[in-house]
Amino acid sequence: MKILHLAIAGADQRGVHRKLAEQVSTMRRCGTTVESCVVVDSSVAAIPEDAPYALFDVPGGGYSARSRDEAFAHFRALVDTFAPDVVYMRYPVYDAHVAAFVAHAPPVVFELQTIFANEVPEGAAAAEAQWASRVLPITAGLVAVTLEILEAELMRASSALPGHVMPNGADPRTIPFTTPRLSTSRIDVLCVASFYAWHGVDRLIVGMVAEPDVSDVHLHLVGDGPTIPALRTLVSEAGLEARVHFHGAMPVAALDDWYAQAHVAIGSLAPHRVGLRELAALKHREYVLRGIPMIFAGGDADFSVPPPWLRVVPADDSPVSPRLLRALALAWSAESRRRQIRAWGEAHLSWDVKIPRLLEFLSSVAAVEPAGALFLA
Repeated sequence: MKILHLAIAGADQRGVHRKLAEQVSTMRRCGTTVESCVVVDSSVAAIPEDAPYALFDVPGGGYSARSRDEAFAHFRALVDTFAPDVVYMRYPVYDAHVAAFVAHAPPVVFELQTIFANEVPEGAAAAEAQWASRVLPITAGLVAVTLEILEAELMRASSALPGHVMPNGADPRTIPFTTPRLSTSRIDVLCVASFYAWHGVDRLIVGMVAEPDVSDVHLHLVGDGPTIPALRTLVSEAGLEARVHFHGAMPVAALDDWYAQAHVAIGSLAPHRVGLRELAALKHREYVLRGIPMIFAGGDADFSVPPPWLRVVPADDSPVSPRLLRALALAWSAESRRRQIRAWGEAHLSWDVKIPRLLEFLSSVAAVEPAGALFLA
């Protein structure tokens, strides 16, 4: 089977590029012939080095009107020269370009990471929905990182489409176990992210205010993002400047030291703010492979039965208790216990586990017309 793998991704979306690279590399290890192209704009950030896919570098990165023209013209040329059996494309936002491309290409399967309408203004959602009504009837299949997202997209299709649930994965080859170097005088809690509302770290800050007697828990925020100014204001108003630390964005290589010092990692604490019951956050998977106990809110398909080193809190706006984090930290500080976390991640979260079922699904889509079966992981 020949797969043409396509995506549009910001040059600064390091987690997305890591995922794309790991997916492509794993597909090839499985013996599949894969041609891959990712559209970027190198003026935004340094483009990935040694990526296992071709980079189509264009000002606008496939998001502006002109660059979108260029991106989809390039995609059509790849279809014509590579002649794939199936096109596997990261959701590009449906529009006229996408409709024309799907009509031109062999069977096209989209991979969805979110419910688009939940994250954009009403006008943009309405425009996308109009194009969805044209794109989905000629789409061969859908892959989504959660069942909730898949069901929402299938509801928009005018006819049954094959669907496959594949939560995000991670690659133990590129994410090493981190030997802990933990403070014995305080509990260091870490969140690495581009901070948006759904990360919900304000819930923990409010929890720190509500439990002033738990004074040894320190929160480290590594990364930037649109909610950082509001979080700084909240910390200042709460008088927590000495215990909530803003470190800004850092190179990937600099994160190793932060992971080594982290007693507990913070996943997404507010999926409900983007209308979701569950997420499949890439960061959750990296924390596990690093061997760090973790907390998040709501659901994640890979953790339907929470392991003992995971705490799942309700997906609402209630405070998150630092006392809960302290207890988790103290129970999972030993290196031997953290290696148990890593071993669980290798067995359940690796792309080596997930990609073979994806390839089976793509092969079924390439072989026959969509039959409407729901193909669940």
